[in-house]
Amino acid sequence: MKKNEFDESNTNLVSSIPKLLNWGILFSFLLLLIAYGFSSASRVKGVVINGTHYLDASYIEDVANIHEGSIFFCNIPFLKEMKLKKDPLIASASVKLTSNNVISITIQEKKAIGYRYEDTAEILLSDNTKAELKSAYLDIIASVPLIEGFTDKEQTRLLCKAFDAVDQSMIENIAQVTQYALSYDDQAMQIQMRNGGYFLGNYQNLDKLNDYYEIYAKLNDKSQCISGDENANVAYSFVCPWNEADTVTEYWTNEDGSIKENQYGDKIAKHYYIDEDGNPATDASGNKIAIPIDDNGSEVIDPNFNRNYAEGYYA
Repeated sequence: MKKNEFDESNTNLVSSIPKLLNWGILFSFLLLLIAYGFSSASRVKGVVINGTHYLDASYIEDVANIHEGSIFFCNIPFLKEMKLKKDPLIASASVKLTSNNVISITIQEKKAIGYRYEDTAEILLSDNTKAELKSAYLDIIASVPLIEGFTDKEQTRLLCKAFDAVDQSMIENIAQVTQYALSYDDQAMQIQMRNGGYFLGNYQNLDKLNDYYEIYAKLNDKSQCISGDENANVAYSFVCPWNEADTVTEYWTNEDGSIKENQYGDKIAKHYYIDEDGNPATDASGNKIAIPIDDNGSEVIDPNFNRNYAEGYYA
């Protein structure tokens, strides 16, 4: 072999050494990776789920496709969060890989306000979205009310918006929500509580439903309905309309005898105070004491009526 050929052969051998080292390192890394993948140290040891109320933990694991025994580092958090957020009942989701190969999932559910049956069974949510009622959601309908009516898109939007101000715990105490137009309020709704009582409300005063049990506990006549005044910011009780079926609705009138209307164009019905025994409160002359109204047609309710009435203030 000539000297030039020998030098060239040595040069090629030397230049190939880094390549062999690189391939060796890569091969070793792949072997370690494969060994790690088959080892118990690579597996998810536990899944911790926080924040759920209606959704079952196993359902969350199925939606995210995160299970014990799967490869820990294959559960990429932001990808799993995207999968969870696609569920119509999930408002937000956070997935974290924590120590000891435990995956932590924190869920914020949307607020379910009720379920109804139209073309299909569906759950209504406070953000004005819907979720088709599937088997995984069946437990929800045991906790939220049946909603009848409100089929118009705008009615549904207003209903969802109104219920957004109602506590979730109170929603779970409602059995049924039905449209119940009154002669003086065509937007009224009848809310039947699980304890058998009733709240008559509308889109503007539904937040007063949060005071329902406080008022109900004070009622001597549990057959009375409870409602609220959105302007006076109070809740109050009165004889339910269906118990006044044989009476004629009275309305406030103007000086010329015409019926007064509120800011929404509804006739303003005249309501009367009820005493502690559930009877109409009367003055010294035996006349029923009407709940006064302001210039906008909103009732100005005395929150301490029973006490003031007992002290003779309304005589």
